[in-house]
Amino acid sequence: MPSDPSETFRNQLAAATARIQHGNDERTAGADDRARAIAAEVERRGRGGARQVAEELGVSEKTISQAITRARNAPSPNHTLPSDTLERLLAAELETVAPLTPLQWEALGFLVRGTIIDTTWITQPGQLLAWEVEDSELDEQFEPGALAEACRAWNRAQALAVIDACQRDDLAALPVKE
Repeated sequence: MPSDPSETFRNQLAAATARIQHGNDERTAGADDRARAIAAEVERRGRGGARQVAEELGVSEKTISQAITRARNAPSPNHTLPSDTLERLLAAELETVAPLTPLQWEALGFLVRGTIIDTTWITQPGQLLAWEVEDSELDEQFEPGALAEACRAWNRAQALAVIDACQRDDLAALPVKE
């Protein structure tokens, strides 16, 4: 965990920039999807379809023409992963995580939500979580040694899935030891 305030600041800016880029990418993909829908509807309607769609949407025929051009130039949606792929991957990874006690998940969730997690966590998320646990001075009721070892045992995708669930405060999604 960065102890230098300047490094923390840079990490926060990098994380914010990554979120902005993700939003921009989603906005572009949405505009491409809209353009493809318009182009398909114009084609379905045949002759005069562009005029009909323009009137229905309350836009000019030029706007419809631009959408058709965008649809022609947009990457094929069949060559990209579905938009919910990441969520489905993380959910599948959570199913493979060894269960912990509810107290341990609560402690880990509290630690994760209080930690700035940026792109540097991609390489060794389990190890970084283990260090957070060790540095946290958790009470013995949380079994910090066992919790840190569990974090180290997770592969990259499992650790990122746990981090995601903790950040969203969705501890119910995490496997509980009976």
